[in-house]
Amino acid sequence: MRRTLPDTYPATRTDLHRLAVYVVSPARAAVNGQITLRSTPGGFGTPAFGPDDRQVRVAGVDLLMDERGETVTREPITTLARAAEVAGIAPAVEQEAQFDVPPHGDLDAPLRVDADAAAALADWYAFAFDVLAELRRDCREEDRLSPHVRLWPEHFDAAVDLGAGDRGGTYGMSPGDHVDPRPYVYATRWSGDEPDAFYDAPFGGAWLRYDAVAGTEDPRSAALVFLRDARQRRMGY
Repeated sequence: MRRTLPDTYPATRTDLHRLAVYVVSPARAAVNGQITLRSTPGGFGTPAFGPDDRQVRVAGVDLLMDERGETVTREPITTLARAAEVAGIAPAVEQEAQFDVPPHGDLDAPLRVDADAAAALADWYAFAFDVLAELRRDCREEDRLSPHVRLWPEHFDAAVDLGAGDRGGTYGMSPGDHVDPRPYVYATRWSGDEPDAFYDAPFGGAWLRYDAVAGTEDPRSAALVFLRDARQRRMGY
């Protein structure tokens, strides 16, 4: 992951979030009803879906459509309207009603996607999927663990769920949002609001902010120590 982020990162992250929630995720949902995304080389995208194993993904400043593992369309990201044409759908503007979703705005307006900032976002997602996969490996399957790490288009974060009821919680890594424009690691609890200084983030969960991860000698270990501490508090191991 990057030690520092370019000034263009917040704008690029926001407009790639718009692309994810109004075009990339809906392209998959239109075929099989599934909305989640994943880290892909140079960015993010859908898993393969449909009879032609289609994949819609972002790599750097480009939008790609793959079929059966081969790229059939690749072009620079321009507007939401053009991206939807490439994906073969209409922009899913109804997604604007979802929680934490940025407004779709003018569908023909150029999306602000800077190459360096897009690369920083891709690095964060690759880092997040690696960290969360490691957390998932040392959890217990019987504790209602998510089947895999997922990137949720509404929040644009990578996350896994663990536990249920009073012990249930989400463990994730956000690329940044309206609370903090930079990435952070977080943990939330699904129930229980007893005072606990660990859960001191403005959104009610616990968080490890960007400098506390990127500024260490071993960012991966820093993120895992935090997430495992959060799990210990909820699950007891």
